[in-house]
Amino acid sequence: MESVRGIDVSKWQGSPNFVRVRAAGIRYVMLKATEGVGYTDPCFHANIRAAQAAGLPVGAYHFLRAGSAADQARDFLAALKPYCISWPAAVDVEHSEAIALGRGKLTDLVLDFCARVRAAGYQPMVYASYNWLYGEKHLDADRIRAADIPVWMAWYTDSNRPDNTDRSGLCDLWQYASDGKVDGVDGNVDLNVSYRDFGTVRPEAVYRVRTDGRWLPPVRGSTDFAGLSGRPITDLALRVTEGTVRYRVHIPDRGWLPYVTGCGTADSVNGYAGCGRPIDAVEILFAAPPGSCSEQRIRYRVSPVGGGYWPWQRGGETTGGQDGYAGLFGRRLDRLQITIDAERRL
Repeated sequence: MESVRGIDVSKWQGSPNFVRVRAAGIRYVMLKATEGVGYTDPCFHANIRAAQAAGLPVGAYHFLRAGSAADQARDFLAALKPYCISWPAAVDVEHSEAIALGRGKLTDLVLDFCARVRAAGYQPMVYASYNWLYGEKHLDADRIRAADIPVWMAWYTDSNRPDNTDRSGLCDLWQYASDGKVDGVDGNVDLNVSYRDFGTVRPEAVYRVRTDGRWLPPVRGSTDFAGLSGRPITDLALRVTEGTVRYRVHIPDRGWLPYVTGCGTADSVNGYAGCGRPIDAVEILFAAPPGSCSEQRIRYRVSPVGGGYWPWQRGGETTGGQDGYAGLFGRRLDRLQITIDAERRL
C-alpha cells in the first residue's frame, strides 16, 4: 500500500534544517506543541515557522496528562491558533499516570480532548502504542474509531518496516522507528508513514430548495444547480461540510427574512430560509474553519425566472460592483448555485 513518509519532532531534536529534511523525501512533520497544562515545547514556535517556510505540511500534538481535558485543550489550541495546521492536531497518550484512570475514564478524557479540537476546526488524532491500543488495552480503540478519530500508532520491531509490512488495518499513521536518521536532523528522530494524505480540508456547500411546494434533492457545490427552470424558489436549506454559514432570503413584499444557521427542512425557525413564498434575493455569509490553510470564500449566483444566470456574488461583499447579495428585488428566482473557493495561503 502506498504511504507517505513523515517525522515527528520535539525539543529533543532541537531545530532541524527543514529544507534538507524536505529534500530527503519527508512529506510532513508532526511537532510537539504542548504538554499537560502551562507547558509549551520550547522549540515549537521556531520549528513550525521553519517547517512551513520550507514548504512542509505540518501537524502538531499535545502530550496528555491526567487532569482537565478542557484546560489542556485550551493551551493546545492557543499554541496552534497563529498557524496553518494542515495535518492533524493529535493527542499523545502514553504517560504512565494515565493508566491509573482506568480504560473507560482515560478514553473519556481522550474523547473529550478530541471533541474540543474538532470543535475548533482541526482534525483530531490519537497517538498511542500498539500495547496501549491492542495489547493491554489501556485505551478503547473501538470507541476512538467509532468517534471517527484517526489513530497514530507506535510499534517498533527490528524487522518490520513500511517496505515489507502494512499496518493500515490497525492505524492511519504508523510510527515505526524511534532511531531514524534523516538529513537535516541531528541525532535520532521518530519515523512515520501515513496511509492517508490528510492534506487540507476544503469545505463544500450542500444545499436544496423548495419549489412548487416540494423540496428538491440536495446539491453539492456548483457542478449542478438547485431549482427548476421557470419555477420560482420559495425556500432554501444550506449547510457547509466545514466552517460555519448563515444565510437569509428576500421576499418582494416582506423584505429580508431573519438569518438562519441550521439546515433542516422540518425546522421552520432555523432549518431553512423562506416562508413558502417566492424569493428574489439571497445572502450567504461563510466563515472558514480555524487553522484552515487556504483563503476560503463562498460564491453563489442565481437566475431569474425566464432569464440566465447573473454574475457570481462573493459572500456579503459590496466592492467591485457587488451588491452584498445575489438577485434583483422584484425578480423571482428559479435556480441557485453555490461553491466555496480555496486559494492556497503560503
